[in-house]
Amino acid sequence: MDVSAGATETDTETPPESECLGEDDLDYSATKEKLQARMEDIRSTIQEMIRENESVPEIERLELKEFNVDDERQKMHDAALEEEVSMVRDRIEMEILERCYKCDLIKRECWDSLKVKDRAVKAFHTDHEVTNYPLKERPQSELDALQKVEETRKAELARAQEKGGDEDDFLESQNAVASSYSAELGLLHPYLYDQFNLHTTEQKLNQIVMLQDVIYRIKVSLNTQFDKVYKQKVQEISRVKERNKQVKELLDELEVVEELWVPALNDREVPERVFVVDDSEIEAEKYLTPEEEKEEERKRLEEQKRLAAKSDDVRERALDDMMDGVLEVKKDSLLKAEVPQPEFVVAKPNNQWTDEEKKQFKEYEKKVKELDTEKEKYRKSLETEIKGFQKITKEATDRFDEGLKRLFEMKIKSDMAICQKKMGEELRKFEKEVEAFHESYDNIVADDKVQDKDFRKEFSNLHKAHVDQLYKLFKRRPRGHKKNAMEELDSLRSMPEGLNLPVWEKFCQIRRTKIDTEHKIKSSAAALADMQATLVKKREEDETAEEEIKHFTTELEKMREDKKNFLTDITVQFLLKQGQVEVTNTDLIPDYSESLLLHRGKVEELNHTIRTLGDQKIAVMVQTKDFRKGIIQVEWDNTMRRMQIEDLKSKERDIQKMRLTEDHKEYLKTDTDRVCKQALSVKETQALQLKNYQKDVKYRKQKIRHLQARAAMKEQKNVTLDKQVQDMHVVVSQMRHIYEASATEANEAANTEQRYQEVLLVQRLKDTARFQMEKLAFLSAEAQHLRMRNVPSLVQIKYN
Repeated sequence: MDVSAGATETDTETPPESECLGEDDLDYSATKEKLQARMEDIRSTIQEMIRENESVPEIERLELKEFNVDDERQKMHDAALEEEVSMVRDRIEMEILERCYKCDLIKRECWDSLKVKDRAVKAFHTDHEVTNYPLKERPQSELDALQKVEETRKAELARAQEKGGDEDDFLESQNAVASSYSAELGLLHPYLYDQFNLHTTEQKLNQIVMLQDVIYRIKVSLNTQFDKVYKQKVQEISRVKERNKQVKELLDELEVVEELWVPALNDREVPERVFVVDDSEIEAEKYLTPEEEKEEERKRLEEQKRLAAKSDDVRERALDDMMDGVLEVKKDSLLKAEVPQPEFVVAKPNNQWTDEEKKQFKEYEKKVKELDTEKEKYRKSLETEIKGFQKITKEATDRFDEGLKRLFEMKIKSDMAICQKKMGEELRKFEKEVEAFHESYDNIVADDKVQDKDFRKEFSNLHKAHVDQLYKLFKRRPRGHKKNAMEELDSLRSMPEGLNLPVWEKFCQIRRTKIDTEHKIKSSAAALADMQATLVKKREEDETAEEEIKHFTTELEKMREDKKNFLTDITVQFLLKQGQVEVTNTDLIPDYSESLLLHRGKVEELNHTIRTLGDQKIAVMVQTKDFRKGIIQVEWDNTMRRMQIEDLKSKERDIQKMRLTEDHKEYLKTDTDRVCKQALSVKETQALQLKNYQKDVKYRKQKIRHLQARAAMKEQKNVTLDKQVQDMHVVVSQMRHIYEASATEANEAANTEQRYQEVLLVQRLKDTARFQMEKLAFLSAEAQHLRMRNVPSLVQIKYN
C-alpha cells in the first residue's frame, strides 16, 4: 500500500471518531468545527509536501512513509483492510466454488450425459438452420424391456403361425401401422401390434415400449444424415478457405484489394465453445498473484533470450539472406516485368540520336507494346481464374444449401412421425386410465348392489317386521349428508322399539358403509364422466390435428406448385408478323388474356394431322360407297336370279301340263339321234360362247387397270397442280402485300403485265384441272359401264 495514501486516510479517519464521541453534545460543535478545519490544513500541507518531494532530485527525494503522521494508526488500518480483503476473498472464492459446483452439476446432467450433443447446421447464404436430436444413452432397463417385448411378440407370432391362417392378420397389422408417417421414413418395428386390435393392458404397454423404440430409431436416422451434412459443411469450409488462399495470391499479384467471403461455424454449430472462455470475452483487468507475476516475468525473460540467440544464429541469417526471408522461391510476376530503357534516352535529347539509336528506340517501343499486350492477357487470365474459383465456391455452397433443405424436410417428417407416435401414445395411456377407472367404478357399483342384496341376510335372525322397519331406515338418507344428520340418524332415539343395542349398532355401521359407497359411486361417476369427456376431447383434438396436418400438407403442395408456376410463367415479348395473330381485334388494343401462344411448327403439325385424317376419312367413305355399291349389285343379281327361277318354274309347269299325242310320242321315239345331235351342238355352242366371254372379260379387266393407272396419274398431277395453285396464291398474296407497301407510279405499269400473266396462268391451271377432272369422271363412268357390260347373262333355249 502507498504510504502517502495511508497518511491521508489516517487524517480523514480521525474526525469521524471525534464526531461519534460528541454526536449528541451540542456544546462541542464549535470545537469540532475548529478541529476539522485544522485537519484540512494539515492534509493540505502534507499533500503539498508530497508534490514538492516528487519534483526534487532522486537523491534528495524522501520515501512516502516519511510523511505518515501516525504509524501505529496506519498499521492498524492496514491490518483491518487486509482482514476485510481476506474475508471478501474467501466469500468470492466460496461463490466461485458454488458456481463451479453448479456448473459441473449442470454440465454433468445436461451435457456429459448426452450421447449425441445438441448441434445445428446453418446454410451458407440464408439464415436457415437445421438442428439434430440430442440423445442420451439408452438405459439398460429400457433395452431389457424392449427385448422382453420382442420375445413376447415372437412367441405370439409363432403360436399364430402354428394355428394357421393368422399370417394375413400379421400382414394386415403391418399395413395398418404403415399408415403412419414413420412408414414414409422406412422405420417400422417388425413386431408392432395392429392399431385397431389393442385390447388388453399388456398389449398397450408392449405397444408403448415398441413405439418408444421407433421414436429412438427415427432420431438416430435423422442424426446420421445430420452428421453427414455437418461433415460436408466442414469439408466445404476447408475447400472454400483453400480456394480463398489461391484467390488471395492472385489478387496480390493483381495488386487488388478485395474482401473475400470466409465462411465459419457459429456457436450453435460448435456448442463446445460454450465451455471455453476467450481472453477477449473478459472485460476486467486480469489479476495476477505474486507467484503468477514471477512466472510471467520468467517467461518473458526466456522469450527475450530465445530471440537474442536467434538473432546471433549465423545459419538462420544466411538462410534468410539467401531465400529473401521465405523458404520458397516465388516466380517473378509478369505484371511487374519491365523492358529496360536504353541509356541514351536519358543521356541525350531525341534530336541528337543517331540512326542506330533511333532504331534501338523503335525496337524498345515495340517490346514495350508487346509486353503490355502480354500483361493485359495475363491480367485477364488471372481475373478469369479468380471468377472461376468464386463460381465454384458459389455453386458448391448452393448445392450444400439445397442438401440442407432436403435435410430440413426430413427433419419435419421426423418431427411429424415422433409427434404422431407421442400423441397416439398419450391417447392410449389415457384410454387405459379411463378403462381402469371404469372398471373400478363398475366394481363399486357391484359392491353397492351386493350390500343392498345382502341386507336381509345380515338380519335373518330377527322378526320380519323388524327387518322391514330396518330396511326402511336403511333406505333413508340425511339431507346434505352432514355429520350431525348422520349422528341424529344413528342416535338411540331413532332405534325401533324391541330392538337391542348390538343389532342397532351393526345396522348403523352397515348403513354408514352403504352411504359411503353411494357417495363414492356419485363422485366416481362424476370423475368418470369428466374423464370420458376429456377422452372425447382428446380424440377430437387428435382428429383435428390429423385434419390440420392434411390441410397443411395440401397447402404446402399447392404452394410448391404455385412456386413452380411462378418460376416458369414469365413475361416474354414477341414481335408477331401479320397473319400470325388469330385474335379478333374489336378494340384498339387486342385482349390477349384468354389467348394461347403456339409455336408455328405445332400449328403446321396439327394441320398436317388434320389433312391426313381428312384423307383417311375420304378413303373410308370411298370404300363404304364401293361396298354399298357392291351390295346393291348383289341384290340386283339375286332379284334377277329369283325372276329367272320363277320363269323356269312356270315353263316347267307348262311342260308338265302339256299333252302328248301319238304323233309326238312317235316323233320322240324315232328322232332320238336328231335330238342328241342338237344337244351336242348346243353344248359346243355354249363352250364357244363361254370361251369368248372369258376372253372379253380379260380384255375388259386390262382396260380397266389401264384406266385406273391413268386416273391415278391424273390425280397425282391434280395434287401437284393444287400445290402449285396454293403456291401461286401465296406468291400473289405476297406480291399484293409488296405492291401495297411499296407501290409507286413508276413500277405500277411494269408490274401490271406480270400480275396479268400470273392471273392468266392461275386461270389456265384451273381450266386444266377442271378439264382433267371432267375427263377423269368420264373415264370412271366408262369403266363402270364396261364393268356392267361384262356381267354374264343366261340364254334361254327353246325346244320346239
